[in-house]
Amino acid sequence: MRRRSLLIGGGALAVLAACSQKAPAAPAPAPPGPSIEDRIGALERQYGAFAGVYAENLDNGRSVAHRADDAFAMCSTFKAYAAARVLQKAARGELNLTDAVTIEASDILPNSPITETRVGRNITIEELCVAAVQRSDNAAANWLLRVIGGPSRITDFARSIGDDRSRLDRWEIELNSAVPGDPRDTSTPRALGGGFRSLLVGDALGEAERRRLDDWMRANQTSSMRAGLPQGWATADKTGSGDYATTNDVGIAYGPDGQRLLLAFMTRTQSNDPDAPTLRPMVGELAALVVPHLTAAG
Repeated sequence: MRRRSLLIGGGALAVLAACSQKAPAAPAPAPPGPSIEDRIGALERQYGAFAGVYAENLDNGRSVAHRADDAFAMCSTFKAYAAARVLQKAARGELNLTDAVTIEASDILPNSPITETRVGRNITIEELCVAAVQRSDNAAANWLLRVIGGPSRITDFARSIGDDRSRLDRWEIELNSAVPGDPRDTSTPRALGGGFRSLLVGDALGEAERRRLDDWMRANQTSSMRAGLPQGWATADKTGSGDYATTNDVGIAYGPDGQRLLLAFMTRTQSNDPDAPTLRPMVGELAALVVPHLTAAG
């Protein structure tokens, strides 16, 4: 009996010891970090700016929208529309890209890096498109507007490709005044982004014209968004800048594994200072925030 009692007592102690050695309870999950909206808001406070964002993963539909339907000045982003309209007219036989115009001294405006070297000489319509899209050449852009029939034709073209908000009313460089509340020469991130999507990955242009526009825009030398993209990414994008620190960049970002992201960033200062400094660094930071969110697994 003593041996049996000892065995029972020893078993109970073993059970108690095992219970006391159980693994500690799992820690509570960490609270979620700030939302993408909150992080964009923090950037707005940091820069004293308004940020309009519409971004979409074109492969899975994940999107980010922040002030996506607010109006911002288009500035030079319209130049992508102008070049696309020229390509459309060329495809229809209404003009040839090899047609040439003569650049006069009176054509030259601030930021005309290509055309200012061609005063008194001919330049082809294709060269004007490249200058406007890749270097944001203002004299080249005004020539494209003449070729297609003036600023209002940009508005018409926007409607024809599904962009229901973009409008162009003036010529370079007056269209860059960007006075808050002025409806002229404005768009929204969602509308302008949708237009670029139609041009670069949709069927608004024929296949040959779409490829040509994409090639031109991949060689853009003024990009702000590229500073925030991961290594190995490329973009076909068009920038725009004006008074009140208006700083825009819209286009498609292409990842090394075939990812396609529509990115539309439109920004301006919250101050009443028309000479406020550019927000190019902010655009790069917006891209750095948005891209990982759009491409995260799950």
